[in-house]
Amino acid sequence: MGRNKIILTPGGILFLLLAAAFPLKSVAEKIPLPVSHYVESALADNPSLESMRERIRMKENAAIKAGALADPKLWMGIANLPTQSWDFREEDMTGKEIGLSQMSPWPGMRKTREEMVLREKEEAEFVLEEMRSTLRSEIKMTYAELASVRKQIEAVRRSQDVLKDIVGVTEEIYAVGKGSQPDVLRGQLEYGRIREMRIGHEDRERVLSGRLNTLAALPADLPVPPLGDLPEIPFPYGQADLVGIYEAERPARKAVLARAHRSDSSIRMANLAGKPEFEVSVSYMQRDATPDATKRSDMVSSMVTMTLPVWRRGKIEPGIREMEAEKRMSGRELANLDLETSNSIGRSLATMESRRQAAVLYRTTLIPQAEQSFQATAESYRVGKTDFPMLMDSVMAILSFRREYAATVGDLTIEKTRLEAAVGREIDGGGR
Repeated sequence: MGRNKIILTPGGILFLLLAAAFPLKSVAEKIPLPVSHYVESALADNPSLESMRERIRMKENAAIKAGALADPKLWMGIANLPTQSWDFREEDMTGKEIGLSQMSPWPGMRKTREEMVLREKEEAEFVLEEMRSTLRSEIKMTYAELASVRKQIEAVRRSQDVLKDIVGVTEEIYAVGKGSQPDVLRGQLEYGRIREMRIGHEDRERVLSGRLNTLAALPADLPVPPLGDLPEIPFPYGQADLVGIYEAERPARKAVLARAHRSDSSIRMANLAGKPEFEVSVSYMQRDATPDATKRSDMVSSMVTMTLPVWRRGKIEPGIREMEAEKRMSGRELANLDLETSNSIGRSLATMESRRQAAVLYRTTLIPQAEQSFQATAESYRVGKTDFPMLMDSVMAILSFRREYAATVGDLTIEKTRLEAAVGREIDGGGR
């Protein structure tokens, strides 16, 4: 039907409003892509994670090296050869000597060196787990925000369709002398505001799509398919429950504890530096016969040498104090992390509860009331009991509440993800 055939009556406007405001969903929608798809892709191909895995492999080999003995020394030489004759038979003490020596540290030193490196490896493993948790949280938050923005775009699009029909019909009513110019201008203004709102949301959608793909190690310009709906998350955990989970499972906390344990090993190593190291050597000397053909016996020598750690005050004691300071620093870091996490958990719980209550209010009260108000206002407008600005206000109220609901549910999911990052694991919001 052409424009000149449209029914230019309030009843025609009402029909268009109801048809556009409550459209039927398509039954041929694509299956939503879950957030786990992007998480698995990121954890499999992220270069930062692979770099940390290489660091762990490096520490494994460094631990083996730290616990190994130093290489033995082999020497060969000539002893007591007269320089006047250069004759091996002239002097009884002249001989050809071969020897072997091995340096051996104080008992427990090798084990302590190895333990220090193993603690570094353990810390690196926990850092890797923290990186995985952080990456997973960033992906889940980006996914939630993108899903929320798409829901807001959908709400804006539905309201835009309503206003487009309203503006078109209002312009035609005004063209035949049955409407007012302020109504036309108000409709055009609101339609322009919604267009500007949709442009902003669509720009945000493109940014978030690129970020989600980048985090998942996918091409940034890869189209992101439909995403899953975000639920209103019931969350029965309390502060004490979550602090307990954090203390038991947060990789960052375990990394700080591993650093503190490494400091213990470093202190033991600094104390062992005040102990001597030993070198055991043995040599064999072969002697030629005398000039009158008398055979000389070969000779064996053995020796033990040791270091003398006499510079304890200037070299060893400062090292001990350094390691003790490092341990205290690790304790302060742990206390600070515990305090920050406890505050973060409390803040997230309060935010989640307020967002959940707001989401329920929007879904069960505000949106249904706004839709009922719209229908009542449209009916009143049809019979001439309501003016055009009130009709526009009712349309914009539905849009506002739908957008706020989508944003609130997105914020709720994002806050839950922050909470998971704080405690160090994914949490089922449906129960303990």
